[in-house]
Amino acid sequence: MRDVIIVGGGVSGLYAAQLLRAASLDIQLIEGSSRIGGRLHTVYTPEGYPVDLGGQWIGQQHQRALQWIESHRIPLHPTHTKGYHLFIEGTSRRRYKGIIPRLSWIALAELGWALSRLKKMSRHVSVEKPWQIVKPAWDETTLAAWMRRTFRTRQAYQTCAVGLATVLGCEPEEVSLWHTLFYIQSAGSLEALIQIQGGAQEFKFSKGASSLTESLAEEIPIMYSDPVQKVEWKRGKVRLFTKSGRHWDAHTVLFAIPPARLSSIEFEPPLPPLHSQLAQHMRMGTITKVVAIYDKPFWREDGLSGHVLKLDGALRITFDTSPPDDSYGQLTGFGTGKLARHLLSRPADERKEYYQKELEAIFEKAPRQLYQKTWSEEPLIGGCYAGYFGPGGWQYVGETLRQHLPPLYWTGTERASIWMGYIEGAFRAAENVCETLLQKKVS
Repeated sequence: MRDVIIVGGGVSGLYAAQLLRAASLDIQLIEGSSRIGGRLHTVYTPEGYPVDLGGQWIGQQHQRALQWIESHRIPLHPTHTKGYHLFIEGTSRRRYKGIIPRLSWIALAELGWALSRLKKMSRHVSVEKPWQIVKPAWDETTLAAWMRRTFRTRQAYQTCAVGLATVLGCEPEEVSLWHTLFYIQSAGSLEALIQIQGGAQEFKFSKGASSLTESLAEEIPIMYSDPVQKVEWKRGKVRLFTKSGRHWDAHTVLFAIPPARLSSIEFEPPLPPLHSQLAQHMRMGTITKVVAIYDKPFWREDGLSGHVLKLDGALRITFDTSPPDDSYGQLTGFGTGKLARHLLSRPADERKEYYQKELEAIFEKAPRQLYQKTWSEEPLIGGCYAGYFGPGGWQYVGETLRQHLPPLYWTGTERASIWMGYIEGAFRAAENVCETLLQKKVS
């Protein structure tokens, strides 16, 4: 019988395994897929260039992640920002610098006021107890409903919608205003979420995010390709049954999977009603990630940064994620909005062709290779970047995110109070739950 079995080999599960192994506990990690990393997924071009189809950025505020990265000498490099960004609205293409594109003066004033308002409103949220709703109306409405009341110009509304959808991983019509405010407060500021320099997208893994997950997996016993299907639990003992027919016994089980995926596991006895409802209320984000490879970052020759904000189409935002030596060009983009959502019903090859045409229209050159990843197709994850609450979610089931059911415990970026939805949140959630488990062992 193991001391702890960890279900899920993403960042949070792997880091928890390292912390528990360091405390001399007998552990086993079970990963349902054939790879580790969870929502971090690096593939390689025929030339061997790393392509991150999942999480890839680290910011200077991500202290827990940076401590591990620095101690394991994992190389990072700054995201390229030099040059003019490009704002595309219909057939209009305008260059700009800074965070806010060149809008009409009315739209610019509206957007500035709205972002300032969001920052002030977010200060009402306690990241430690976000289920304590001090402004109930903010949890009873969507972000889109608030935006419709706030903006009079279509340009300001669309610009804000594209930016926040890319940050949140879901559309404004889907997420509650309160969850948006929590997300902002969890990161410390709105600027930390949307800025590159000084923000969450400041540094990229030079050798791909796999350099992080591989370091986290060192010396951890991992069982691959055998998802957990049933859990029998009582105080002091848990038995897990996997798809292969094998069973595992442990004193404690730590689930390091998105809350939405708990519904795919049968629990005996069943989880308490609110824990079961959590899987239904906290849906996963729906983002398609697109990465294009070129012979060189040719857009820089025209004074462009590679950062594009586009109000129409499926590919709404791109970033220059080329390597520091400029040996080849790489653009990373995100598919959001109704058209991107519609494309999810089409085969992967058709989606890839569509995004390639959009990139050609923006940069007037076809990529050498193009990769696209639709995370909702990952059966053991179900979406990206993270789970989110619609109206009423935090109020009615939010507290269960942080409530363990000994001998069952939870981790993952959704469970974090600081930097929820990010790699840093995965580190912090693992640290918090392991502290709880180790205190329990001592007592």
